[in-house]
Amino acid sequence: MRQNKRKKAVAMLAALTMTASLHATMAFGAGNAAPSVQFQIGSLNAVDNDGTFELKQAPYIEKGVAMVPARAFAEGLDAKLTWNDTDRTIQLERAGLTVLLTVDQDSVTGTYVKGIKLPAKVVIKQGQAFIPAKSVADLLAATTTWENSGRKVIIQANAETVTHQFSFDQDQDGWEGGFADLPVAYNPNIYNLEFRRGLIDLSDNKSNYGLKMVGMNRSDDLFMFVTKKISGLEPNMTYDASVAFKLYTDVPGGMMGVGGSPGESVYIKAGFVATKPEALRLDHVHGEEPYFILNADKGNQAQDGADLKNVGNMVVPDDSVEDFQAKPMSHQATLKSNDKGELFVIIGSDSGFEGLTTWYLDDVQVDLTPKG
Repeated sequence: MRQNKRKKAVAMLAALTMTASLHATMAFGAGNAAPSVQFQIGSLNAVDNDGTFELKQAPYIEKGVAMVPARAFAEGLDAKLTWNDTDRTIQLERAGLTVLLTVDQDSVTGTYVKGIKLPAKVVIKQGQAFIPAKSVADLLAATTTWENSGRKVIIQANAETVTHQFSFDQDQDGWEGGFADLPVAYNPNIYNLEFRRGLIDLSDNKSNYGLKMVGMNRSDDLFMFVTKKISGLEPNMTYDASVAFKLYTDVPGGMMGVGGSPGESVYIKAGFVATKPEALRLDHVHGEEPYFILNADKGNQAQDGADLKNVGNMVVPDDSVEDFQAKPMSHQATLKSNDKGELFVIIGSDSGFEGLTTWYLDDVQVDLTPKG
């Protein structure tokens, strides 16, 4: 009976969070686009993400190759340009890539560059260095488009993936833990809730740490979760997000338990949200006592939510090993960062097993790629 009422309470919250989720996936505006620059052959006017600006020398065509000013090219793509007057070289750096060009030569060196010749030599015209637009853009992970009608060269930086990795061997790396789907006035002596960084319970382990979660499910579907804020992103930008991690468990498959199996009935969920995941107090639902419910739509046990999806369960990969084992899991989603340039990753267990559950989290990798 209580579980059915819990589902109704979750449904009420899900309706609210679903609206927020739909709003969060709206398309982003042009102001959030990746760096770009546009040149017009024979024109002193160029355009980048900040608007129109004037060149000292106009781009031109050399034997079918569009030649553009190196300095304006670099600034439009947010690349670093270094001029060496002694060697007469131009070094361009962007997104971890380096390209080294030499005036009056068609040779080029740099990251992942081997045996490549430019289609035209780098030249100096009236004090301005000119480079072949498409070839150099390709080497800096940018895309070039030629617009024939306006004789325009449009160079767009490709989306850059931001990667965050967490191993927990040195510290907690800013991760936080929480618990939901339990009474506000729960008795801590019988729920045994625990979140901390600790050595993973492996034989002879003296150095491999993880995030440890422990809880006794006495409320039909205890949800235990860890979360991390990812900041420094573009505000209100749509991202393709993925998380991969290792969940350490010691629960064999096929076991029986009250409410469900301690392995198959403890569902592991993962997701991304634009608002910090927290336990929200929900009062007076169908006459029940106040409960803590997650402020995101995680679904209920085997059921997916709008924000969190099922990615596995607590069953060990190898039943013959009586120890904690790493179980790789992953999840992908598309969503929009908040107006502070933040997203939150959340990983947790949604338990149908009315007993004690213990797991460790380690080796988390989060990849975020802007769309558009």
